[in-house]
Amino acid sequence: MQLRPIYTEPDNCQDCYKCIRECPVKAIRMENNQASIIEDRCIYCGHCTQVCPTGAKKIRDGLTRAKLTLTQNPKVILSLAPSYVSEFEGVHSSVLIAAIKRLGFTSVSETALGAEIVTDRTEKFLEEAESGVYISSACPVVVEYIRKYSPDHVRFITPIISPMLAHAKILNQLYGEDVKIVFAGPCICKKLEADYFNNLVDVVITFKDLKKWFEQSDINLKNIAPNQPEARFVPYRSGMGAYYPIEGGMLKGMQEGKKQIHHMAFSELSTVKDVLKELDSHREDDSIFLELLACKGGCINGPAKLSHISPALKRYEIIHQSELGNPKDDFKNIDLQILFCKDPHVQDHTYTEEEIKQAMAVVGKTGPEDELNCSGCGYDSCRDFAIAMLEGRAEENMCVSYMRKIAHDKATVLLQKIPAGVLLVNSELKVVDMNQSCATLMGEDIASIYEVDPGLNGVALKNICSYEDLFRAVLTTGKEIIERQVREEDRTWIISIYNIQPHRLVFGLLQDLREPYVRKEWMLEKTQEVIKKHMKTVQQVACLLGENAAFTDATLRTVMEAYKKNDQKKPL
Repeated sequence: MQLRPIYTEPDNCQDCYKCIRECPVKAIRMENNQASIIEDRCIYCGHCTQVCPTGAKKIRDGLTRAKLTLTQNPKVILSLAPSYVSEFEGVHSSVLIAAIKRLGFTSVSETALGAEIVTDRTEKFLEEAESGVYISSACPVVVEYIRKYSPDHVRFITPIISPMLAHAKILNQLYGEDVKIVFAGPCICKKLEADYFNNLVDVVITFKDLKKWFEQSDINLKNIAPNQPEARFVPYRSGMGAYYPIEGGMLKGMQEGKKQIHHMAFSELSTVKDVLKELDSHREDDSIFLELLACKGGCINGPAKLSHISPALKRYEIIHQSELGNPKDDFKNIDLQILFCKDPHVQDHTYTEEEIKQAMAVVGKTGPEDELNCSGCGYDSCRDFAIAMLEGRAEENMCVSYMRKIAHDKATVLLQKIPAGVLLVNSELKVVDMNQSCATLMGEDIASIYEVDPGLNGVALKNICSYEDLFRAVLTTGKEIIERQVREEDRTWIISIYNIQPHRLVFGLLQDLREPYVRKEWMLEKTQEVIKKHMKTVQQVACLLGENAAFTDATLRTVMEAYKKNDQKKPL
């Protein structure tokens, strides 16, 4: 089974929740502290591939299939998305075409040709349709979002296929049904669209893939001469379709008709969401046509883009190099119709208020004051996180405040249950925390103060004990102290000081040698230590004695054997 266009590399995932935080539809599931993409919820906008700090979100490889397509088929055409103008900076179109043909493609054609007939068919549809609100079908991410998360607006999408699919139909009509088509562009969701319509588009690669392919094939664009006779687009250059990659680009190619139609363009998914709110409440007599694009500014800012220059400069490049013109009448008979419908895989879940409250209670949120809505888990609110837990998309340990409370509670219980005195000290030689046992061991005065101010946080260490220098030494050098005896008046302490954060935070373990359990443990430890040292010495002595005995035995035997041989040689 083929991978979906975006997937997670588990070994790279560091459960930082950034992908959840940034995902516009929360199509991420956390299991065993690893994030995976929920295929049925994902709209493949590709945003997670851009923000993942460890590169765990991967784009499905298209190069392998593209290369295989070239080796197995005699006619393969590359459909080049119009945003190539702003992506391959300073590269003349003829140079790019020549480089692509060197890879093995039969020819190169502009996807913008498909965009032009899509614009033409959309104009005709709007003229004949009833008054109302209509949405362009050009952006596959927007279409997927509406199908999955705003199904009531599916009926507003113009029933016309995308420019990529329209272009594929043009190429099939011109060059035969046996021609294979590879699409190259900055959009990841085009891979999903090609999966749905694999009878039209065989493989989708990104501009990043194309650049990588050039590098693998040792093709340097700078070494290719421009304006070579065979380096031209087939069947001809596009016109107004080249404006499609920028916000409002589709509208530039639309003509004023007899009918009053208000054209509007919006980009970026968060804006698209706002546009769709209460959109069906429009009841005027005229029509509204909305060009909606998921990427901010248009396709020039697609997730698999190459160039990161100013969007203004990218927009300028598109406008500067585009040619005015009307679509040809050669493709009037091509069927571009399609019917969009709600995604059947997305199921709406409605949870009662009681179920949501119970889910929040699991992570210690029992009242409104507990709902911090800090987004540490990746969700915008505690309620959203609770719903995600109910749906199996989130885990309890994703709640930062809950896990911090658990850690604090565990540390507090452990600190108080330890019979020895525990003292945490910072780099300023001030108490960060101490347990009741420590205060009791230090005497009645300290124990009384502890009752009023548990933990004695912020108290200077020198004010409560005489061994401040030991803590200073560990904080300064980072070298821990283990079982140092310290005498203070009539008491003898056994002190061990360990690093928590070297040079910043240490904790001391204090034991009063007068305490029976301490004396017993200390005597046992010392006795074991003496026994171990004695046994080690005995073993060393035994080893030496064994070696000496063996040497002596071997030497004596050699002498005796030599003596016997000499006796045997004497004449009778």
